[in-house]
Amino acid sequence: MKKSKYLIIVNVALLFLISTGVKAADLDLTAHSAVLMDFTTGQVLYEKNADQKSPPASTTKILTALVALEQGDLKQQITTSANASRVEGSSIYLSEGETHTLEELLYGMLLSSGNDAALAVAEGLAGSEAKFTEWMNQKATALGAKSSSFTNCNGLPKADHYTTAYDLALITRYALNNPVFETIVKTKSHNISWPGRDYDKVLYNHNKLLWRYQFVDGVKTGYTREAGGCLVSSATRYGHRLIAVVLNSTTIYEDSEKLFEYGFNNYELINLVSGQENLGLIKVIAGIKETIPVFSKHPLTMLLPKGMARKIKIDLELRKFIPAPVEPLQEVGEVKVKIGGKIMETVPVVTAEYVPKKSLFQKIWDWVKGILTPLNILHREGR
Repeated sequence: MKKSKYLIIVNVALLFLISTGVKAADLDLTAHSAVLMDFTTGQVLYEKNADQKSPPASTTKILTALVALEQGDLKQQITTSANASRVEGSSIYLSEGETHTLEELLYGMLLSSGNDAALAVAEGLAGSEAKFTEWMNQKATALGAKSSSFTNCNGLPKADHYTTAYDLALITRYALNNPVFETIVKTKSHNISWPGRDYDKVLYNHNKLLWRYQFVDGVKTGYTREAGGCLVSSATRYGHRLIAVVLNSTTIYEDSEKLFEYGFNNYELINLVSGQENLGLIKVIAGIKETIPVFSKHPLTMLLPKGMARKIKIDLELRKFIPAPVEPLQEVGEVKVKIGGKIMETVPVVTAEYVPKKSLFQKIWDWVKGILTPLNILHREGR
């Protein structure tokens, strides 16, 4: 292969320095277990008892809302059962027979942590809470949350209802890709209808970190005597988003702020390769075009410790030519990200478009032009 070198200097460090996380003692958290995860890459930046099974309290509703969004329709009408109206714990005071859209009930469970709203949704979509929790467990397993067991939709204490800080971070990372979920969890207050009343129900978000820490944009609080204080939160600064999970904490907001400050102050996202950037041209043999532009198959973003610049080199390795016909997205080389000569990441380089092979007529015409061109030059010079 012909090697063209793009000597691009950016902030970088060895990936294995990141993947191991940071020792728990460094941040002095009160949380019994905690995780700080990068939203974009999924890398864990900090962990403390991250895989220890714990009761999640109302952070359960993150998964409840996610499953409801995937199984239901936002405008779907759901009627509150007697069972849902009588559920214990936090409530938005639904009455038996009270009807709301799924969207309204999602605000009720995610802002005001309504156990009644969560149960109404579970029964309304699945017919029973038991069936709905089957969906929850299936989704958790599919997302890789393999140390979790959900036996209800709201997080009320049960012996076989548990998760881990790491699993909650995984679930939340996926849920934040849903624009409706993302919008709801960063909303500070919201009004929903109140059937039979002349005024609306006003729902206030229990997550005080939305007011305390300027970069926070979600997600969900939780508390029971068994679980202690729990908080799953998201914060975004200058386009860099982090997810923090603290379980069984006496200072959920302080712990979460420490995690975010640690992450933002010590790590940064670097966009190394754009999926839209034209990386150059490759020669086409026997095609109707002589060259074709090439691009990376997908963008490459890496999460790297700050202050570790000057060490990265990106090499573009392309074939010298490619015979026609050329298919779109046909692999013709690689972009290699290197540190100290070691390849850290590789991204395929692909063609941008279709280039058909020349027809017989085109080949004959090219041959004729090849003969006529030097004759024309001699004629002009003779004059």
